[in-house]
Amino acid sequence: MRKLNLLIVALLLTSGLAAQEVKHNDLSLNWGVGSIMRQDQTVSPFIHQKWSPVNIMLRYSRSQKLDQLADIKFSLYNPSIVKPYNFNSYYSGAQTGLAHSFKLIDFNYAIGKPILNKNEWRFVIGGKSRNHIYFSDYNFGPTTTPSPMFISFGLDLWLNLQYRINEKQYIKSNFSLPLFSYIYRAPYLAQNDEYFENIYSHKGLKEFTSRLSDGQIQSWGASQRVDFDLQYGYILNEKWDIGLTYLFAMNLNQSPTKYSQIESVFYLCGKLKF
Repeated sequence: MRKLNLLIVALLLTSGLAAQEVKHNDLSLNWGVGSIMRQDQTVSPFIHQKWSPVNIMLRYSRSQKLDQLADIKFSLYNPSIVKPYNFNSYYSGAQTGLAHSFKLIDFNYAIGKPILNKNEWRFVIGGKSRNHIYFSDYNFGPTTTPSPMFISFGLDLWLNLQYRINEKQYIKSNFSLPLFSYIYRAPYLAQNDEYFENIYSHKGLKEFTSRLSDGQIQSWGASQRVDFDLQYGYILNEKWDIGLTYLFAMNLNQSPTKYSQIESVFYLCGKLKF
């Protein structure tokens, strides 16, 4: 009878362990405060800097035989090199100068294979589809420069490193460099004959595809991009983690003029595992 009871207990424990499914997916919502520094000589020789609390990123990851990472990010910055000023408009009378507006949309997908998965360490190498659309409005008194869009689609080398500190804490990091990019930039001074042809329809999607068709493939010599993020995570329970993430992105381009942008963001993160 005693042996039978021990056998029943062992079976119950075994079935309980089997029922604990390993979580391979997680979805995280990130909100953060960031800063931007940009010089786009197509529009202005000045360096524009600003910090902003409008930084949101939604990220999904899956870790099994292959590791996958997808995210979509939105940031809004309103920089100005001068304090608000008043001016008179012929049509509208007294007006106050507006700051510029930079709207950044990033959506990326990466997939890779672990080449190291031992003890506390996991190292993944793979490729990343990088997609960025940047809308900009430069306001100079009564004049607003036509939106000089920056569109970049490309393929990157992607590296992912994970380290488990202990049962409750871990660190993850992502790093990517471009293999090639397809880039559209506005012409010098933001408008020419081609620009007016692109916006002639005044239809958003058609205008966007017309601009995109004027892009060109660029290698590292003409376009440089570095993306890096470092995440600290704390495990609350089987389903939830919280954490902090730092993101750094540097974007340089030389055609048709020099474009330099550096972005740094600190995020608070909540993660659901399933």
